[in-house]
Amino acid sequence: MERRIWVLGHTNPDTDAICSALVYAAFKREMGFSDIQAGRVGQINRETAFVLNYFGVEPPPLIADVYARVADMLEGKEVISCHPETTLQEAGKLMRQHQVKTLPVVDQQGRLLGLFTIGDVAHHLLVELGLEDLAGNVGRAREILAAPVSTLMKTEGLVTFVDDDLVDHVKQVMLETRFRNYPVVDEQNHLLGMIARYDLLALRRKRVILVDHNERAQAVPGIEQAEILEIIDHHRLGDVQTGEPLYFRCEPVGSTCTIIGKIYREQGKEPSPLNAGLLCAGILSDTVLFKSPTCTHVDVTICREMATLAGLKIESFGYSMFEAGSALAERPAKEILKEDFKEFRLGNLKVGIGQVEAMATSGLEDVKKALLQEMEKIAEEESYDLVLMMLTDIIREGTELLVTGRAAKIVEEAFGQEVRNNRVFLQGVMSRKKQVVPPLARLAAFH
Repeated sequence: MERRIWVLGHTNPDTDAICSALVYAAFKREMGFSDIQAGRVGQINRETAFVLNYFGVEPPPLIADVYARVADMLEGKEVISCHPETTLQEAGKLMRQHQVKTLPVVDQQGRLLGLFTIGDVAHHLLVELGLEDLAGNVGRAREILAAPVSTLMKTEGLVTFVDDDLVDHVKQVMLETRFRNYPVVDEQNHLLGMIARYDLLALRRKRVILVDHNERAQAVPGIEQAEILEIIDHHRLGDVQTGEPLYFRCEPVGSTCTIIGKIYREQGKEPSPLNAGLLCAGILSDTVLFKSPTCTHVDVTICREMATLAGLKIESFGYSMFEAGSALAERPAKEILKEDFKEFRLGNLKVGIGQVEAMATSGLEDVKKALLQEMEKIAEEESYDLVLMMLTDIIREGTELLVTGRAAKIVEEAFGQEVRNNRVFLQGVMSRKKQVVPPLARLAAFH
């Protein structure tokens, strides 16, 4: 049976991350991958919710982490057990048949009662009864073999795990104990299987494809324990490391959805009208209606092709999408800040940068004050050297940058403008990736 593959965008997903995950998973299914599904690593923002609702698509399931868990150690393993009334002779046959040395004992509902082991039988015969005394007493030997396992099973001091336990925890417990096998149960103590030390060596990691990012700080928690099969991205090279070769595609375009549109082309395939619409939405979102400096002629070409396939009017659909996503005055400051917030390691600086696009960002004084308070709070609680919030105005084609943190002075050096009252307006700046991160990164090496 093929193991599931998750296609995942970054934390605090935007429209490009969600749409590229959905469509790339669909493309891979068309290419013959049967068990592959898009997931999300965070809440859906308002703009993306509008897009999904427009096309009648359910949000992908939330993937909290991809840490290795006990459930991964149980994959493909048959559950072998016996009941309290099972005789020693029957238990021995089961053990030989399945080549196990420990049998969990369960009640009629499958709840764990105890463990029966080869060692217990050996101790009982050799030490307590004396094997030499039984050698010439066939009747006594038959009597012992007819006894139920309940007479010998261990019920005290059992070390068990639940299927959701982290493998790191399992390793620690196994180091501290000397048992051969460990039962796995659910919250109602129903037996799910048995694991042993050798299962740690044969552990099958979760399989993922990353889209729209390649930095650990932006990836699903536990990514270092997962098997990364592919990365499709349009950002700078980050620090995600893999133990095996993989398919890595990173292009200097405005949207991951653009790359996926190109992949369809290259394979001689055409996305469905639904998937074409999702690709169009992702491109319009990341290129800010083609106004971002990250936008290339390839983005425009692919977006127009997708819009034709989906029957969309680009301008009216794009404006509706951004209007649905903004409405800043109606939203809590923390929600706005975290909606598209990314963490970067620039030199020795830990930097957090949020961004929201709106049709207009002038005014909104109460919103901006509340945002600055939230930014100061997160800078202190999560030890950021610099926290920035980009309020990108689509109509004015610029960004009002809110600034907090001990390294705030670097912003004036990077953009050559004075920051007043924690704010500076950057005319023509629309892109975090291309216009904000690079100048900060150049200066961060000296701080």
